Amino acid sequence: MARRIMQFAQREGLAAGTHLPEVKLSERLGVSRSPVRAALSLLAKRGVVEPAPKQGYFLALDAGSSDFAAIDLPESAEEAIYRDLVRARFANLIPPQVAVSDVMRRYDCDRATANRVLAQMSEDGVIERAPGRGYVFGPVLNDARAYDESYRFRLLVEPAAVLEPGFRPDPKRMKRLRARHAELLSGGIENAPMAEIFEIDADFHEAVGDFCGNRFLAHAIRLQTRLRRLSEYENYNDRDRLRDSCREHLAILDALEAGDRARAAELLRRHIEVSQEVRPNFDKVRALAHRRLTRV
Repeated sequence: MARRIMQFAQREGLAAGTHLPEVKLSERLGVSRSPVRAALSLLAKRGVVEPAPKQGYFLALDAGSSDFAAIDLPESAEEAIYRDLVRARFANLIPPQVAVSDVMRRYDCDRATANRVLAQMSEDGVIERAPGRGYVFGPVLNDARAYDESYRFRLLVEPAAVLEPGFRPDPKRMKRLRARHAELLSGGIENAPMAEIFEIDADFHEAVGDFCGNRFLAHAIRLQTRLRRLSEYENYNDRDRLRDSCREHLAILDALEAGDRARAAELLRRHIEVSQEVRPNFDKVRALAHRRLTRV
């Protein structure tokens, strides 16, 4: 929940000093006030928010700053199980179908925890209900066919999103995206944590979906980004390509700020095509993932 609050602050481009009312957050995140209150307390310990007597909490950092992005939240047991399940599937260590009892046995957890993990994975589109009992994994980007299918899908969807009649860029989010990319380039992409680089990339592509005004396209782009976050992250190791990718994102932002959506869509199409050509060695990536997960 703390991570979701931080993501909300980043999407909205909230500045330091912004009030974060529990009621508003609980409504936006679709939960009761109790988990929001607990999450805000955790964020206060991390220096993300500051409590004020009888007023609640206020953001202590600009949501678009590098200090905000560098905040390291502890991983919950459920997040760890979720991540390990996806990586195990990526490495072909588990079959395509999984049941609650499989999760309980593999991670020695109770039924409630296993159900919550699988429910979240289902909500994220990583798995879906199987006929009868259990869940089945959707496509995982761990082979050449799935990789190409994903990129061809993105070529159909993302440039089209830019050309949607309802496309309306959010100036604050555009400014934050530009600042994060420029900071990454100037700060040395060679030494930046890979997780930070991927999140900046994902934020850019999700912004395209959020700006387009078409809920179906936005949902499709978010789902693809989640699949990439869970699968393609294993392949994120070409630093030279990452530097070029940042520059391509900035050129697309330039075109959008100039109001030239046709050029922005074309630049985005070329960007996705070039990224597709940087094909990972899937056998090597799976072998490395297998080694990490089976190491004693």
